[in-house]
Amino acid sequence: MKTPILIMISAFLMAGCADNQGTAGQKGSPANPVVTSFSGSEQDTLQVQVTDREPVTKAELTTPDGRIFLAHQIDRERLTRQTGYAQPSMGVGVGVAGGSGGHVGTGVGIGFGFPFIIGGSDDNGYREPRVASTALIHVPDMAAYRAQWQQWKVRVYLGEGASQRVIEVAAPQPAAG
Repeated sequence: MKTPILIMISAFLMAGCADNQGTAGQKGSPANPVVTSFSGSEQDTLQVQVTDREPVTKAELTTPDGRIFLAHQIDRERLTRQTGYAQPSMGVGVGVAGGSGGHVGTGVGIGFGFPFIIGGSDDNGYREPRVASTALIHVPDMAAYRAQWQQWKVRVYLGEGASQRVIEVAAPQPAAG
């Protein structure tokens, strides 16, 4: 009686350990796809990196008094990625259990299992395409920026027309110097 239970437990454990990369939580957009920093080569250039389903169409830096500095360069790269479920895979798992239940004698059980995916993936192995955009914005007055950088904002425009979205984030802290 213990052997069939051990076989079932072994099969479920192997299925639970399967590499399940296609979960619903990972399919959505990240909460904040915008990363801001200063360029390592140009200390007065703000670098804005965005990975989203839509490309960046415009990026700007706004000052506390309302002035706007537009990105002088925006590079875009289309990304595609596979989740790993495009082709079904086969495998065999083996489980061994043994022990003594306090009775006379001991027991040993061997089980064989075949891995299967619980929940599966409905995207046929492919995730939604993404675009990696990098915008560069020149900061004309670094002294003013250093004095009030906490009040400056970075605004990113994604897509065009009716599908356009705007994301606003805080400007990054400048490098010491």
